Amino acid sequence: MPVRMTGVGGGFDPKLVEQLIEAEKIPVEAAKQRKEKFSAEKKEMDKLNGFLSELDTTLNGLKSRADFFKMKVESSHPDIIDGMCKTDALIGTYEFEVRGMARSDKQLALGFPDKDQTAVGFGYMEIEREDKTPAGIAIQPGSTLQDVARQINEAEAGVRAMVINTKYNPDSYRLLVVSEKSGQEARVKLDEDTTFLEFQNQVSGQDLDVLFEDVPVKDTDNSLDELVDGVTFNVKRAEAGTRVQVNITYDVDKTLEGIKSFVDKYNQLSTFGHGQYQEDPNTGKRGVLAGEQSLSTVLRGVQGVVGNSRTNGEKFQTLADVGITTDPKTGNLKMDDAKVKVALTEDYEGVAQLFIRGRESQGIAEAMATKLKQLRDPASGAVKSRMRALENIIKSQDEDIANRERMAESKGEQIRRRFASLDGKIADLKSQGGMLAARMGAQPSAGGGGESS
Repeated sequence: MPVRMTGVGGGFDPKLVEQLIEAEKIPVEAAKQRKEKFSAEKKEMDKLNGFLSELDTTLNGLKSRADFFKMKVESSHPDIIDGMCKTDALIGTYEFEVRGMARSDKQLALGFPDKDQTAVGFGYMEIEREDKTPAGIAIQPGSTLQDVARQINEAEAGVRAMVINTKYNPDSYRLLVVSEKSGQEARVKLDEDTTFLEFQNQVSGQDLDVLFEDVPVKDTDNSLDELVDGVTFNVKRAEAGTRVQVNITYDVDKTLEGIKSFVDKYNQLSTFGHGQYQEDPNTGKRGVLAGEQSLSTVLRGVQGVVGNSRTNGEKFQTLADVGITTDPKTGNLKMDDAKVKVALTEDYEGVAQLFIRGRESQGIAEAMATKLKQLRDPASGAVKSRMRALENIIKSQDEDIANRERMAESKGEQIRRRFASLDGKIADLKSQGGMLAARMGAQPSAGGGGESS
């Protein structure tokens, strides 16, 4: 490279040195660009894996009978009785009449002017609940209502004590003792002994009284879970003479939501995958995964599951039969919500057989879950294997970049030192040349010192 003389030092242009140093950094920049390419691919692979994970999550609500079947309780009088059911609930309509609610026994003491000052006497109080061993409490002299309530609660006698302020003067504070369980067998007896406490029965414990299909039924609380398999009926209030119809049926709307979620997540994956093969109109380039084998493996795998899923059902044998078809242009699924809902309403079991494992078919949800597990297998799956390979490549690139940066920095220092040394030597030579020229210019001419005529 030409060296420009500046007349200062050796005359090298500082920009020349920096240009040489920047030239040494070219391999570093090339390595960074390679890393960016692999990092971009890793980022897209992470997205692909995320779409697969989301799709897999939707299958958890579809792939087995227990997952797919959604049941619900419909009551003609939900303010009187409703319920909850499991997937194995026995479908049918059942009739109830609630004649009486289960109630807890309640004992109320006579009033006192305060809760924490007036003594209530002393003695031995015995608490007896018919289904528990009696408990005794020693009331010490000077004890107040608040003290007695605390002792009763600490005795763990199956009752709950509290001091309430009725606001009825003059003695507004009263001790209320409530059985922790409802029903006749949880009635409470209080022997207040020689204390000033006198209890009266405020509410008598009683059992739930229900007619179920005209059969008398009772229970100690207001829920019934042994009448219909897989169903718990919750009784809210009694209304003798009113017949309540409770229907146990398929929850079509909730099931439809699960199927729609599957279609939506499948389409997100499909749109992302096929979008990688589309050229960007601005750059003319395709997605970074366009040439990646793992992407094509994923798309072929999930599309194959959808395309090959068939059952031997009498009415529905393919997804298209219930209103879910494949768009040949995009590869996405098209779902006719209304048609799917009609199919579920008319033949819930038949639609379920398309998704869940049956005797003669695997079901699309089970087959899809199996395929996704293969694709995402940490050891051999196409997706996880490629992600792991990219992570190793990026790590190697980071090490290569660090090494090249150290080498470029070292060479840069060498260039600076060499040019500084050369600049000094040239400066010395220039100085010596100047001195020599000065001396040469001071010598007399060879023809003598006379003037020419």
